Amino acid sequence: MTYETERAPRPGTGRMLAPDLARGAMLLLIAMAYAGVYAGVPFGTPTVDAAALDRVAAVATTLLLDNRAFPMFAILFGYGLAWSVVRQRRRGVPEADSRRLVRRRGLFLVLFGLVHAILVFPGEILASYGLAALLTGWLLFRPDRTVRRAAVWIAAGYALTVPLGMIGLWSMTVSGSAAEVIPGYTTAADWITRIVGAPITPLYIGFAYPLLLLVVLGYLAARAGLLEDPAAHRRTLARIAVAGISVSVLGALPVALIITGVLAPGALTGGLLFALQVLTGVAGGAGYAAAFALLGLRLQDRAGPVTGAVAAMGRRSLSFYLLNSVLVAAVLHPDLGGLGRSVGNAGALAAAVAVWLVSLLIAARLEAAGRPGPADALMRRLVSR
Repeated sequence: MTYETERAPRPGTGRMLAPDLARGAMLLLIAMAYAGVYAGVPFGTPTVDAAALDRVAAVATTLLLDNRAFPMFAILFGYGLAWSVVRQRRRGVPEADSRRLVRRRGLFLVLFGLVHAILVFPGEILASYGLAALLTGWLLFRPDRTVRRAAVWIAAGYALTVPLGMIGLWSMTVSGSAAEVIPGYTTAADWITRIVGAPITPLYIGFAYPLLLLVVLGYLAARAGLLEDPAAHRRTLARIAVAGISVSVLGALPVALIITGVLAPGALTGGLLFALQVLTGVAGGAGYAAAFALLGLRLQDRAGPVTGAVAAMGRRSLSFYLLNSVLVAAVLHPDLGGLGRSVGNAGALAAAVAVWLVSLLIAARLEAAGRPGPADALMRRLVSR
């Protein structure tokens, strides 16, 4: 059986920079998104009474970061999963074995995510991506037409579920309960909350955020070879980058006005505007991925040490996603470093950048030593057993 995937370009002798560069940069955006939660200003938190710098930071993250880093990660996850199936097919791996590997990857991502959620960050996304692989992985073995149809149906479903989820989130934001989303470590109630919430969060993310759609879009992007051969798709990528980021910023603008007190919508209107911000994040994630693909193309043959380190982090994205999350928590969580509530939103973002820079140095050392990321290596061993 053949698939349209075979049209995707074969990799050359060198590894393409674009996918790894995008993943490495994406990890900075995710660390920054997590840092805001520890600072008590998760997505949609009003900032009317905050310091001027914190208000600026909140507006910037609403327009450019919140529900934009996560979609980029999801698209790249789907892209990588689809491309791995392409490579297996070219090596003559039987389809049954490829299906088994996809299922095992999904299952172990769920396991990694649950452990991460209980021990570190309850709002983490690995388990959600594992769930997405289990639910949509069968599309990797279907023709393009089937995948496109599935994307349309999934998008239609999210047009209903995302507004429902965001109306609930807006209600929590108005009541102030949305700011208290990170349990502590010191009481039995904290640990019960972490354990009980760990399996619920991936289900909520899959329902209230367009996760499955993003992963399937990654499948389609991989079949087109957009990141593996960006030179052949330069014009398409430029259009996606400009249009996607523009739509993303415009779609997030109403929420930016809400958090600064310019708009004061009711429950229904506020929830729908939150949903608009989330849904236009699909365009934002695609736009960011395309922009980094173009940047990677530009730097492909002249990458310096910083670019090389970012790409090295991207090649070890699982390990550095976990490391960044642990370090951000260690610095900002009230029961650990405790800086989150004292430094404000802007300070928390700065802490996330500092964490990412530390990770960048570690990634460069691992690359120089020719060593994989430990979590990535463990995942490969578990999946291939």
